[in-house]
Amino acid sequence: MKKAISFGLALAFVLSFFVVASAEPVSLFYGQQWDRYDYQVFGGSYVAVPAKSNNTFTIPRTYLRYKLTDDALGYEGNITLDINNVNDGENSKITITGGNVTAAGGIDWAIWVKKASVDFKKIPILSDIDAIIRVGQQDVYFGAIDTWQYPVIEKAMEDKNSIVSSADQGIALLGKIPQGYGAYELAVYNGSGYKTTDNDATNGDITDKAYDASLLLTPIAGIYARASYLHKLTNSLGTKTAAYNASAFVVGGASGPIEAFVEYVTDNAAKNHVAGTKSGVAVGVSGYIGVKLADALSVHFRADTYNPDTLVKLDEMNTFIVGMNLKLTSMTVLQLNYQLDKFVHTMHGASDNNLTNNNQFLAQLVWSW
Repeated sequence: MKKAISFGLALAFVLSFFVVASAEPVSLFYGQQWDRYDYQVFGGSYVAVPAKSNNTFTIPRTYLRYKLTDDALGYEGNITLDINNVNDGENSKITITGGNVTAAGGIDWAIWVKKASVDFKKIPILSDIDAIIRVGQQDVYFGAIDTWQYPVIEKAMEDKNSIVSSADQGIALLGKIPQGYGAYELAVYNGSGYKTTDNDATNGDITDKAYDASLLLTPIAGIYARASYLHKLTNSLGTKTAAYNASAFVVGGASGPIEAFVEYVTDNAAKNHVAGTKSGVAVGVSGYIGVKLADALSVHFRADTYNPDTLVKLDEMNTFIVGMNLKLTSMTVLQLNYQLDKFVHTMHGASDNNLTNNNQFLAQLVWSW
């Protein structure tokens, strides 16, 4: 009897091995494209400033995505190609200096590798605490930038104002807090963003990398709070004046048809500090609320205020956005937005009123496959 049981267990083990070994990896090709119409009117509060306008169709984003998942081996690979069609990109003057490519205004139809990473999900000890290792080009886990789903057309505040890049190359530990109370991310990046190749030799020394930590807490269902911190050096290693530190605090939640959050961001770029003139410190606040009126219709509001330097007077800019999203099919959404970027100095009679308000009327069709 014991031999029969032992034989049965051995047979079951062998069969399970072959079932696992023969499991096919699952692959998926999918993507998204933005077809946008943008009508902009540049003009201030003063008659002396002539208004200018810009009327254009663009495809500012095409995402081509590929995912490969192998549960048997415990990994998942992701690749995202980002194709840009920026306004006036085709008229850019491209120069190549020392192997670096630069273009005034942008590069039209350039293809960037936005993400190229692999997740290792079955690492001993880490898998026991619901954590994984992600290696490659990936999200920068900071504030709202990696969770922003574009309910309005504008980027997240920290992306719009170049506080951090939305993606970078590195390695990250991603974990979940037990009982569904939150998550955390610890990452090391090149620190130069996904459109720039990191080159430590540029500064004549081996520079430090960017270090990122983010903690999400969900103490009550529907309510969350997130804190993020990023540190890097922007000059030679050991140079005290080269530190760059950024932090973000987000509080938000959802209840029924309403979703909202408030974010506070600050960054301190020591290289921008000029004694008595510039602090090198920027601060920003962003507030968002979205209301689902029906299955196919929702309205969205966002307001930002961003101060690029706390010591420079009248350099703040306020952004106000109101939008409506109409779900045309299960894979297509029409977004209609009005956005006002209003410089504070336009309200104080400053002489540089050529940098005045930007009124944008945007219509964008987002389609996926």
